[in-house]
Amino acid sequence: MIYRFGAYELDTAMFELRCGGAPVAIEPQVFNVLTHLVEHRDRIVSRDDLIAAVWGGRAVSDTTLSSRIFALRRAVGDTGEAQDVIRTVPRRGFRFVADLDPGPAGPAPDGGNGINGEGANLHTPAVPAAPPETHLATAMPILAVLPFKIASEGLDRYFCDGLTEDVISNLTQFRELRVIASGSSFHFRERDLPLPEIAKSLGADYVVDGSVRREGDRLRVAVHLVETATGLTLWADRYDRELEDIFVLQDAMTHMIAASLGVRMQTTALSRAMRKSPSELDAYDCLLKARRYTVTLNEDMHAEARDLLEKAIALDPNYAEAFALLANVYLAEHRFNANPRPDPIGRALAMALKAVQLDPQSAYAHCWLAIVHFFSKDSAQFEAEMQRALDLNPNDPEILAEAGHYLSFLGNFDQGTELSNRARQLNPLHPGWYHFSFALLHYRQGRFEDVLADVERISMPSFYWTHLLNAAALGQLGRKEAAASLDQMKSVKAGISAASEIRKWNIPDADFEHLMQGLRKAGHDE
Repeated sequence: MIYRFGAYELDTAMFELRCGGAPVAIEPQVFNVLTHLVEHRDRIVSRDDLIAAVWGGRAVSDTTLSSRIFALRRAVGDTGEAQDVIRTVPRRGFRFVADLDPGPAGPAPDGGNGINGEGANLHTPAVPAAPPETHLATAMPILAVLPFKIASEGLDRYFCDGLTEDVISNLTQFRELRVIASGSSFHFRERDLPLPEIAKSLGADYVVDGSVRREGDRLRVAVHLVETATGLTLWADRYDRELEDIFVLQDAMTHMIAASLGVRMQTTALSRAMRKSPSELDAYDCLLKARRYTVTLNEDMHAEARDLLEKAIALDPNYAEAFALLANVYLAEHRFNANPRPDPIGRALAMALKAVQLDPQSAYAHCWLAIVHFFSKDSAQFEAEMQRALDLNPNDPEILAEAGHYLSFLGNFDQGTELSNRARQLNPLHPGWYHFSFALLHYRQGRFEDVLADVERISMPSFYWTHLLNAAALGQLGRKEAAASLDQMKSVKAGISAASEIRKWNIPDADFEHLMQGLRKAGHDE
């Protein structure tokens, strides 16, 4: 069934909410809440009714329910003050109050209500057809997550389904993936068909399969990622935790699994793109190849990355992630003086604003709009946009690390290092620049030996900031190697003004003077 209200369409058959024809990012449970409220719009729906319909009667806290209502209002452009779509009736429940457009609508193909495929026989291959819009102009990977299997006694279906739904929900926050909704993938709970046939039915390029086992007071979740074209397992991992608060555990595990899958999917897609000739590259391939520069900050790759991303937005003028990454690459002309052209901040701002306009739900777009504001010396706008990015995807280690990185440069080490730590935990094979937050903190604390260790972990010899920090720490320690480190800084960045570079990064005055003191002790004459 398709329900239309205002600019929105709720398509229960496709498990999709659209605004102006474009899909809106929405968590599965939030979608289910909206569906239930719309289908029962003729009455007030009580808290207990919602929990029974959406959570299958599981124990759910008021905080959880409130967060889903908040997320629902945000998804449909409503607020707690306006309540033009979802109205709270104190002490009674909630009601859908927007006017429905009486335009044409059709029944869901399974004859049910569209929530988690209820009404369909989950034990038969009565499978929904693959979505007609399987690949967009930019052919991003399509991923299906099958319901996690119960591998031992002491667990119920609701827990495993909840774990699967939460993994799907967290993966939808990675805008470079298209994730099949649980309403479709849950049709294959029993694995009645071979995995390649399941993937074909769902239109998926990759399938995530997993199982949950309870052993005493520990919970073990095994997950593997399969490439459907070859049947090869590309990645597998196990997550082992003490079984204390089951819902806290579920939340922690889903964040870890989603982050690991998100990172792994990017790596897998890049390896595919690298095998293509220039004439075969689509917009997504161009973006992936350009990412090699943003990971390494190797200036030799900058011009190629810029060309690739300009090609990407020409191939697909609606590709928000490409505009956001181009903002990153344009901004490098200012941040690192990499192949500069006129007005890099202005061009970066235009790209970031376009990315946010194209996809207001893109965490990556908001992240890079925030960083442009950082270098425009607008700290308030930086913090607001970065918080928006973190709200949209709290599981992307790159966004967490960027936030931690720039907050630390601003001197907000409490929040900055906390975010950097979370990024490292979610991406154990992280790039070295994740350690900058800690190097800056240790320098402020006078822990100069730790700064030297941090610089080794950063391991970016072509980036002048590593030599700057190393030279300042060595200078503070009175080491004779300090002069050599200064020479390396000047070799990497000919004609560098250390004072101007440090000021560019909005470092507080006291930290600026502290760094310059270390550089002068190393022999720097500025």
